[in-house]
Amino acid sequence: MGNTESSPLPKLPEIHLSIGNDEIFQPAPLPVDSDGFIISFTVEQQEEILEFFEKHGVVVVSNVLTDEQCQRSVDEVWLFLKEIYNRNIERDKPETWDSGWPTFSKLGILGNERWLYPQACDNRQNPNIYEVFRTLLGENELIVNITRAGLMRPTKNIFFPSLNKTEDREEWKTVSEWLHLDMNPLTGRATTYGFENVGESHFDSSTDPFEAQNKPYNNGMRIRKLQGILALVDCREEDGGFHAVPGFQHFIQTWTKKNEQLCLDTNQSGDPTTVQIPKDDPIRQHIQRMPIRKGSLLIWDSRLPHGNFPNNSNRMRIVQYLHMAPVTDEAIRPFPLSKDDLPLKFHLTDLGRKLYGFKSWESNLAKKRFQEKRNSQVLERADYERQVRNVMKADFENNTKN
Repeated sequence: MGNTESSPLPKLPEIHLSIGNDEIFQPAPLPVDSDGFIISFTVEQQEEILEFFEKHGVVVVSNVLTDEQCQRSVDEVWLFLKEIYNRNIERDKPETWDSGWPTFSKLGILGNERWLYPQACDNRQNPNIYEVFRTLLGENELIVNITRAGLMRPTKNIFFPSLNKTEDREEWKTVSEWLHLDMNPLTGRATTYGFENVGESHFDSSTDPFEAQNKPYNNGMRIRKLQGILALVDCREEDGGFHAVPGFQHFIQTWTKKNEQLCLDTNQSGDPTTVQIPKDDPIRQHIQRMPIRKGSLLIWDSRLPHGNFPNNSNRMRIVQYLHMAPVTDEAIRPFPLSKDDLPLKFHLTDLGRKLYGFKSWESNLAKKRFQEKRNSQVLERADYERQVRNVMKADFENNTKN
């Protein structure tokens, strides 16, 4: 692939945003290959990626990371677990995987802390990944979110060295029917996690939900919003992983009219941008599990109901959550990291400086947004997280020396 820092970017194909008002849901299941993985595309297949995505609302692009990059990422997951959660956790000793394990483990997510390690940070500025997002978003000037890693512990036939025997761990399974939208389609508010929010804070309700979409930053139903995961190991179906309802983006307006009260109730909940799909919703009949190969990037439309399904094997499922958005998205700005938050062994590229928000893109609008006043609440949270992170790492280093 050409160097995005020195050569002109090729013209992007035009994107088409589905209105979402199909009267009847038309299932759009993804084809799988002979090994049971979702079929994938190469980074260079721009037209094919976009056509597939606009039909299904989800697409997989292979080999965006090398095997070496995946291995370094996995190594950093284990270092993260030791430094931030429990220094006694060892990757080859399942006996250590109980005490001090991160919150959100029942969702397959490693806590609520931002994953700031050299390879994880480099993945966020990876030119392959940037290329896929710019293809799907139809824009060159993007920003990247700063979020978490995901890991599912094995649950079947796990060898415990201290016991010298193999056992199952059903209690390590994640929830089995998790299906949700990271957007309230009534208010138009999409999750801003990993970015700096411009409008209401993540946990605040909209005061007038029926008028909320009129605000420029409640734009989730007007512009393309994407989410993604990077597979750091082969994520087979038996290892647990991502599932979604492909094609739902064409039906979401119709569904919202039928589920107005659910959306209103969600707005008044403690998490007004996350709509939990009811257990009896017929859309659940069309959930598809989506196994993906190591080094692949799976991107989905935020208008798709999605979630994780449990591990049922003796292997781990490990991913990195990562997505990008246009600098023109009025709902968000880059998360306010300082360069001191970045690992010493991580090198920011020119592309990375723009994606992370340390440098403006070239357009006048990007330059104007770069000068916007920052959200004081998010700045305070970033500073608090920085202090906590530094204390945890210092404690780990001191205990390691002793």
